[in-house]
Amino acid sequence: MANGLVLRKNISSLQADELAALRDAYAKMMAITDNRGWVSWAGIHGLPQEKCWHHYRVGSSMDPEPYNLFLPWHRAYMLFFEHTFRDQNPAAALPWWDWTSDLSHQEGIPAAFATEDGGNPLAHGPIVVPPDVDRVTQRSPGAPGDLPDSATYNSVLGLSSYTDFSDQLEDIHDQVHGWTSGDMGVVAFAAFDPIFFSHHCMIDRSWYLWQLQNGVNNIPSSYLDLPLAPFSLTVKDVLNVQSLGYDYAAAAVSVNVNT
Repeated sequence: MANGLVLRKNISSLQADELAALRDAYAKMMAITDNRGWVSWAGIHGLPQEKCWHHYRVGSSMDPEPYNLFLPWHRAYMLFFEHTFRDQNPAAALPWWDWTSDLSHQEGIPAAFATEDGGNPLAHGPIVVPPDVDRVTQRSPGAPGDLPDSATYNSVLGLSSYTDFSDQLEDIHDQVHGWTSGDMGVVAFAAFDPIFFSHHCMIDRSWYLWQLQNGVNNIPSSYLDLPLAPFSLTVKDVLNVQSLGYDYAAAAVSVNVNT
């Protein structure tokens, strides 16, 4: 905690007790079979609920919606997911996976997620989608050097248009899903893999960093009142991460909430 806010950190910088708390929270969620459990929460994103927002979703008329709620929808999803696992262990917080880092370009999947020792709950998650699917997640990652590089990532952070930034960041997001492969490469099953949430924490942090430079309210006004179903929030409710109760570690610039 910092100033009463949950502090999200890089997965590779977690202290032993912080990593143990995260693993404990995830393991306890995976053991719960009601709507507080891992399977239920992963099923919001993919099967069976399929509520996730990617690119320009097809509406009831079978035409694409004229807006893309990829960033705000996933921010709401990460927020409620974090609240749920912190109910199991309040010392835990959602970490991000920096796939642009030198370490990631050497090791690929972070060690915290890769080790199989002791039934590590970050290595696999249960998938239960009746009637046919009941197993644990698998990955088939590519070469570490094929992860997105910092130059490409920084060029996206440098875009001044929200829609351009969102669209190009989503393309990088897609690349990481494809690189991780296995269940992460399939929208229906991606959120059952524990690494999904740290991948999307990196995406949310990227939006946060972009907001530090471009303003919290730098988003088309037509987006502001759009609902983020199934969460009881609209886009305007999720623009400021501090108002949502969390912050990102090592942030040195104040957010301009009036922009």
